[in-house]
Formats: sequence, structure tokens, C-alpha cells
Amino acid sequence: MAEKSDWRAILSAFLVGVAGAVQVGRVAPVTTFLQQDLQLDLFTLGWLVSLITLASAVFGLIAGYWVVRIGLRASIVTGALFMGVCALVSAVATSVPILVGARVLEGLGYLLVVVAAPTLIAHEATQKDASFALAMWGTFFTLGLSIAAFAGGMISEIIGWRGWFLASAGLVVLAALAALVSTPGDERHADARSDIWATVYAMPKASWLLGAAFLGLTLLSLSILSLLPTFLVQEYGLTPGSAGGVTGAVALTSIAGSLSYGALANRLSETGIASVASLFLIASAFPTFANAATAGQIVPFAAVSIFMSGILVAQTFSAVPRVARTPRLIGPSNGLVAQFGSVGALTGPPLVGALISTANWNAVPFVVAGFTLSFVVLFGLALSSHKASLSEEFT
Repeated sequence: MAEKSDWRAILSAFLVGVAGAVQVGRVAPVTTFLQQDLQLDLFTLGWLVSLITLASAVFGLIAGYWVVRIGLRASIVTGALFMGVCALVSAVATSVPILVGARVLEGLGYLLVVVAAPTLIAHEATQKDASFALAMWGTFFTLGLSIAAFAGGMISEIIGWRGWFLASAGLVVLAALAALVSTPGDERHADARSDIWATVYAMPKASWLLGAAFLGLTLLSLSILSLLPTFLVQEYGLTPGSAGGVTGAVALTSIAGSLSYGALANRLSETGIASVASLFLIASAFPTFANAATAGQIVPFAAVSIFMSGILVAQTFSAVPRVARTPRLIGPSNGLVAQFGSVGALTGPPLVGALISTANWNAVPFVVAGFTLSFVVLFGLALSSHKASLSEEFT
């Protein structure tokens, strides 16, 4: 870790992550327009939401190795620019295959960003500032989704979904240029020349368990946020703009949750935080998708669910450098967490969308409950594995 925190670099990496998350969330607020324009069903729309995470789901760990060799700044800037180009192609797409193909390729740029950015933050923060800096990074995904929900619904009502896609492309390109001038130049290290398979072999068991825990957490949070606008439109008759605004406000509570993690970490054990937050998350998920409730009644419950998921996300990212054990393995560990999380992001919306099509919206809370419990168990196992490995070193 750095002797003095470079907050300029940390913030620029964070903002690129936010712009990348906007690309993940830019489809959800315009699903109604896409259905009308391209005659898409809910299952296909679910895949359009999540296909950007395909590359991360397949190549996350490998990317964790390669971003160190390529360079963190080069990876962040290249990834963001590539996302901007793909968003531009999506904006002018005239057929579903082109739209889907651009979404898949966009995931390559997203992968570079979400692996390199937290690794750069961990390198540029001091040990004292690392917990806060990584907790802040934990807000990037939901903040990006929130911006997409707010802006996407409103902009698309004015200039259409294609105009919204163009605006999002401009945003990520600007973030790339800011990162180019704000982050330190890349340096070659001896660790970067290590063999990829040796790196995989050296990965501690705790990193694998942490990644597996993050899979369920990403699946449940993205499912809630990506499907909530459609739920409000279909079940309560809200306009896409209004539904996007409500979802964006709900998503912002995740940021408060992530930032509150630092205060909670000084008062509660890690397992205690995970258990209490998960309990409230599950309890609030059931009334969120209750058809008997009014729109005004479900919003507070949805906010509680997302607030608690924000705590768990920050807890996960803060644990990565600790369980990685060595600076050389922070990048691959971030890649592993990104890979598992992207599997959840990739499969969550289409699977839940298919479930809703065959059952009803009341099935969503059971999905949330199941994957929340999986997070608690696997996160606890990751901490136990890390403590056991430390004990072995001193015996």
C-alpha cells in the first residue's frame, strides 16, 4: 500500500467504475421502449440487461492477472473507451443481433475497469485509508445503476432510448479521459511476470469463498434493481420516467449502506455485520414485491433491502486485500470476485424474469432469501479459512 493516499487517482478510478456501472444499468429504464420498438419479451430484455457481464463471468480471474501485466491505468482507460464505442454501436443498432453483440463486446471493457480500478485503489491508498476507499468503491455499482435509472427514464422520454444510449457513451468516454490525466503512470514489476497458472495455484482458499459469496449478493441486488422499474410499470401503472426515478432513489440507499459499513466495522464483528444485514434484507424483500401493497408502501421496504445489500457489498470489497494476503494477489483476487459476481449479474435478471413469467412477482423474495443465506454462509467460511491460514503461518 502507498505511504500517502493519492485521492486524485482513487476518485478518478472510482468515477470510471461509476460510468461503467451506468452502462450496466442503461437498459433497465428503457425496457418499455425497447419492447415497443423491437418487440422483445421479458426474457430477452433480461439478457440485454446482463450480457455486459458475460466477459467478467468467464474471464474475471484471468483479467486479474493480465491487468497487472498491461498496467492498471492502461487497463482502466482502454476499458472505458471500449465501453463508449460499444454503447455508440448500440445506439445506432437496427436489429436485435447487433444490439446483443455490442452488449457482449462491451463486457470486455467493463471487465478491465472493474478489475483494474479496485486494484489501483488498493495500491494508492494507505493502510489507514484503505477500508474507507474500498468501501467507497463498493458504492460504484449501485451509484451507476441509480444514475442510469434516474437519467435513463427521463432522457429516453425526451429523445428516445437511442439518445439515452448516446449520452451514456459520452459519459464513459469523459470518465476515461479524466482517468488518463489523473492516475499515475504504469510501472513494470517483477510480480507481473509470474506465470498465470502459478498465480491461480497461489490464490488462497478464502479468495475463492469470498468470490462465491459475492455471486449470490450480486444476483439478488441486481435482480431487485433491474426488475423494480418493470414491476412498477406493469403492476402499478407508473410511467417509465417515474418508475426510474423511484428505482434510482431506492438504489441510492445502497450508497448510504456501503459508507456506513466503516462505522459498523468498528463496533461489530464481521460475521455479526453480515448476519444482521442479511436478516433485515430478507425480511424487507417479501413486502417489496407484495401485490397487495401500494406503491408508496413497497418503496421503504425496497430501500431497506438495498441499504442492507450496500453494507454487504462494502464488506466484501474491504475483505479482498485482507484475504488475498499479498499485494501480488490483490489483482487476481479482485478478478475472481468480479468473475463470481458477474456470474450472478449475468444469470440473475433473465432467470428471475423467466420465473416471473411462469409464476408471478411474489416468487422474487424467495430468490432473494436463498441467495442472501448463501452469502452469509460462504462469507463466514471465507473468514474462517483466512484465520486458519494465518494460524498455520505462526505454527
